[in-house]
Amino acid sequence: MLKEMGTNNHNFILHLLRLTAAVLSLSTTAFAIGVNYGTLGNNLPPPATVANFLKTQTIIDSVKLFDANPDVLRAFAGSGLSVTVTIPNGLIPSLADVGAARGWINDNIAPFHPQTKINRVLVGNEIMATLDDNLISNLVPAMKAVHQALVQAGINDVQVTTAHSMGILKASDPPSAGQFWPGHDVTVYAPMLEFLRQTKAPFTVNPYSYFGYSPQMANYALFRPNPGVHDPVTGITYTNMFDATLDATYTAMRKLGFPDVGLLVGETGWPTLCLPGQLECTVENAAWYNSELVRRSVDGVGTPLVPNKRIGIFLFALFNENEKPGPITEQNWGLFRPDMTPVYHCGVLRSEQPLAPIGRQGGRKTHKGSAGGATPAMPVPAAGGGKKWCVAKAGAAAPTLQANIDYACGNGADCKPIQPGGPCFEPNNVVAHATFAMNSYYRAKGSLDSTCYFSNTGVVTAVDPSNANCKFP
Repeated sequence: MLKEMGTNNHNFILHLLRLTAAVLSLSTTAFAIGVNYGTLGNNLPPPATVANFLKTQTIIDSVKLFDANPDVLRAFAGSGLSVTVTIPNGLIPSLADVGAARGWINDNIAPFHPQTKINRVLVGNEIMATLDDNLISNLVPAMKAVHQALVQAGINDVQVTTAHSMGILKASDPPSAGQFWPGHDVTVYAPMLEFLRQTKAPFTVNPYSYFGYSPQMANYALFRPNPGVHDPVTGITYTNMFDATLDATYTAMRKLGFPDVGLLVGETGWPTLCLPGQLECTVENAAWYNSELVRRSVDGVGTPLVPNKRIGIFLFALFNENEKPGPITEQNWGLFRPDMTPVYHCGVLRSEQPLAPIGRQGGRKTHKGSAGGATPAMPVPAAGGGKKWCVAKAGAAAPTLQANIDYACGNGADCKPIQPGGPCFEPNNVVAHATFAMNSYYRAKGSLDSTCYFSNTGVVTAVDPSNANCKFP
């Protein structure tokens, strides 16, 4: 894939150029882009800070919560951002009773709406994947009861739906073969789709191209140029997995007689860090994938089977969450770090502008050091006016600093001064050498703050690290 990076960089810039043009017309856009706001971290900013950041610094206009956290709901009051809340899976059997549903609405929706612009309630998350007969049999009754409870409470502008994993499809390749699993198609999906049709709510799915990734299908999964996959029934050649998955869902819905029910993408995204050996998790891949989703959402391009029909998309996720259970991948889906600096750029910040490719014309390389981090794919200009330097953070691990040296010296930094006999060879230790190499790389890339990230082991300072014998550029 390294050989493809020059072309990929060029196409990525074109993505952001198109995106910038689309963002200029946001005032007339019904849906820009949504994001899943998870809170499983011990270092996350307060909800009020998050709400203000999203409102003032991003084009994100919708957030989806995995609960109905009252602190978060209060924080988004008056923000103008639409909020989707989620009912925990375990409550579904009890909420099939309208009285119980009314109590839940009175406790979790009525106190905050309409000051907080709650526009949707998800009744559970990926219930069909649980294989729990009690949850599955009560899912549609609970959706109906929650809707009825909202109406009884005088709340008529909140949709009710539920989110599905793509395991709901027995077949999806080619998209014209899209089909729900027999049995549940009649007992669950048909009555659910009828309810959604009546209430004008969307059928919500969580399509993750990441989980369909293979080295052979990398470009197809990532929206990069590829020959495509031809559907012989419709005659459509699909150039990406995302469109193919949604059209397979549309086909399954049509086969049950519901071509008029819309789709909502409740979750999709790409992680930036995986277990060792999983090379698909890079900031470049995440930036590429999500920048295309932002463009699609803003432009309202639809899919090949249903063109020019806007599909709401919630990116996963807002933050890297350090307390999420599971492998390290689960903690590294965020667009932003807890300090609200971008992990990478994909077009959601209002200040973002298309930038030239980093480094030489051959393209951008991604840094994967010993700590698994990477340099951001699209840097942003540093704030402030005086000269700055990039230095190693105090306490950074020596193996990671050595990886920083290796990366910087191989990607544009002038490391001759730290070679034996060079003016900056002394002191001969990894911290001093890493600081010089990191700063040289930082300078070579235009002194952009984000090129000093280095797996969170670099920091920008206004204090010149030079000494009598070693002058830092």
